[in-house]
Amino acid sequence: KIGEEHIADLLTQKGEFPYEFNAGPYIYISFLSAIFLGTIVMEGVDTSIMAKVTPARLNSSFLNAGLLATLVGTMGRVFADVIITCSALLDRHIFVDFVTVTFLPLMLMALVGLLAVNRLYEHLVSS
Repeated sequence: KIGEEHIADLLTQKGEFPYEFNAGPYIYISFLSAIFLGTIVMEGVDTSIMAKVTPARLNSSFLNAGLLATLVGTMGRVFADVIITCSALLDRHIFVDFVTVTFLPLMLMALVGLLAVNRLYEHLVSS
């Protein structure tokens, strides 16, 4: 039960939870576009900051900061595609929500990243 309603009453005829609130395609396209644009803008900002703080000796070889950024970005996209594929496969089961299955690993990775930065902060900022 959620509040006074049974979970089965909240689900659609296909057994899915309705996220759209009768404006689904418009909300989906609008927010997907906003998230995509924000990601592109932040990638440019990150690359610019990285170029300013990268040691000069790292940029003098073949394995430079630009190549490292490209490789890390590619690996991030591959990992995200794997998460989305696994989420779609797990979505076949009843009471497994695609949104929850997609974002729980991302929240866990963000938490691990924050803990790693907190633990290694002094080493990261030392010159």
